[in-house]
Amino acid sequence: MKSKFNLLLTSSLNYAMSKALFLIIALIYSTPLFSQTVPTDPTTLTATPSAVCAGSASVLKATSPGNTIRWYIVSTGGSSIGSSSSGGGFLVYPGPITVYYAESLSPSNVPSAGRTAITVTLNVAPLVTSIQPNITENNATGQCGKIVIYPDIVVTGIPTPSVAYSNQSGSNFDIGTTTNIVTASNTCGTTSLSFDVTVVDNEAPTVIVPPSVSMAPPAGVTSVSGINLGTPTANDNCGTVVVINDAPEIYYGGVTTINWTVTDSHGNLTSATQTVTVMITPSVNTAPVINPITSNDIDNIIPQNTSATLNISWTDNENGGPYNVDIDWRDSSAHTLLSGITGYSVAPTHTYNKTGVFAPIVKVTDGSNTSSTIAFKYLVVYVVGNYFTTTEGKFTAPAGSLVSNPSLSASRRKVEIGVECKPKPNHPGEFNGEMEFEMDGGHFEFETEKIDWSYLAVSACFLATFQGTGYLYSEGHQNSCHGDCHGGCNVGHSNQGHQYGILIVQSDKYKNAANKNKIRIKIWDITAGNAVVFDTQMGAGDYELPTTALSEGTIKVKVPNNCVARPEDETIYSNGTFETSVYPNPFTSNFNINVSTVSDSPIQVEIYDMVGKLIQSISDVEANEAFAIENNFATGMYIVRISQDGNLQTIKMIKNNQ
Repeated sequence: MKSKFNLLLTSSLNYAMSKALFLIIALIYSTPLFSQTVPTDPTTLTATPSAVCAGSASVLKATSPGNTIRWYIVSTGGSSIGSSSSGGGFLVYPGPITVYYAESLSPSNVPSAGRTAITVTLNVAPLVTSIQPNITENNATGQCGKIVIYPDIVVTGIPTPSVAYSNQSGSNFDIGTTTNIVTASNTCGTTSLSFDVTVVDNEAPTVIVPPSVSMAPPAGVTSVSGINLGTPTANDNCGTVVVINDAPEIYYGGVTTINWTVTDSHGNLTSATQTVTVMITPSVNTAPVINPITSNDIDNIIPQNTSATLNISWTDNENGGPYNVDIDWRDSSAHTLLSGITGYSVAPTHTYNKTGVFAPIVKVTDGSNTSSTIAFKYLVVYVVGNYFTTTEGKFTAPAGSLVSNPSLSASRRKVEIGVECKPKPNHPGEFNGEMEFEMDGGHFEFETEKIDWSYLAVSACFLATFQGTGYLYSEGHQNSCHGDCHGGCNVGHSNQGHQYGILIVQSDKYKNAANKNKIRIKIWDITAGNAVVFDTQMGAGDYELPTTALSEGTIKVKVPNNCVARPEDETIYSNGTFETSVYPNPFTSNFNINVSTVSDSPIQVEIYDMVGKLIQSISDVEANEAFAIENNFATGMYIVRISQDGNLQTIKMIKNNQ
């Protein structure tokens, strides 16, 4: 029993000692672990800047005194992306990752229990997701423009972009097209887009024509010329208008209707009418009535240096002969004076040494000294010799030039033209050449490699007039030769069957310094009764001076080298209501100008030296009274050029020594 007790006691003591020994050993080996301190989580995290654009850097900072800061992109685990000292900077480039985590690491490499997060905001450059499409509006009534309202663009970005317009919604936009630039901006960049705002002028001008005119000429007078119609009142929302009328040169007894047409700068038209009533009063002594004059020449066309014959006849209720007939051939030659005529007709002849288009003036005076005057329009004297003329260029046809579409806008009236008129070799008096004419806006085109011209007349060395026939090649005409027939569309090869007459009058600025490259083109349908289809001077006489200037290109009028155009060569003879005198002539110091006219229009005076240089221009000359010209001109010869209402006269002046 004692042995068993001793055995138990011994076992208990051994277990207690073993446990104590284990505790002692555990304490010995665990002491270093308990002596290490876990650092606190990082504090005071900052990002500078706190918001960046893609590709830009931010500096991260965190505080954990005495410890190193390790940086992560995950909250637990993972690999460190770098480290920094406590309070030191760590450079990052935010992109897909914008959240970063800081961990404290003690000198003995003990990490903090947790990680502290910081977020860097990633800004985004502007992106336009919706913009106003191009806008077209009609003008506001009475305005040369319109206030246009449109929605704002839709744009995204961080931070929210600011938006600026070169023309804000609600701005007034002028007639035409304005490009509106829209700019969206934020700290990450700028985006610019644009859209067009077009304002169309569709408002026709207004016009108030002058009152109708009623007059009774002196007894025995059967016609009146130079009637002052007055000036219409024309207005347009965009200001500039062109006013024309179809008033005749001579008004006969009865009522004549005058058509006024007002065209604004954008091709809008308005028309109105005015009447002129001429009440003829019979008298005992009436003037002779001159019948329409004819020429013995076919189509009134003759070659240079050839005689022309006019057939002049008249009636006279009083049989008041004998008669005197005065013919001014309008080529600066002496008048033909026929006196003591007992019959009622004469047939004078005259040789034209100059080429050009002439309108002889015939005056018949009866035995009571009562006279009538009439102009014969026209005699065309064509060149004989190596004359030719060419055109290559562009111009904008006046509004209303194309009869089939008179309302074409200016941008659609652009014309490209190439013309040649030259003598046929070994065929005196015959002319040929080619013509290309295209106005895209009206689908209107001539294209010929060979064309026969009836004549070529050259006036004053710089003005060419020629006429011929051709065929129209126009889109919209079935079987027309257009587009694919370059080099093959010759006159006579068209399937359309319509032959067209072509008249061209053009001036060469290099032959006269005071002139410009101008052109007049008239085209008519011979097959359809000579109906006009295109005319740059609609309603004007066939041989008026050209008024449409080339915008680019050249006009050449080839004449002999001894042909020198001076201002007197430009003379356009008056219609009998415009007479001028300049005196004394010769002069030594000052001289006077006296203009007799029934018109109230301005009178223009230009003085040239003999080489064609303009040395003085005066625009305030008074009508029907002497106007003194003070000068210090050098001794020599000068040309005085006086003009009003399309009438023009030139006078040679000689300056002598005092």
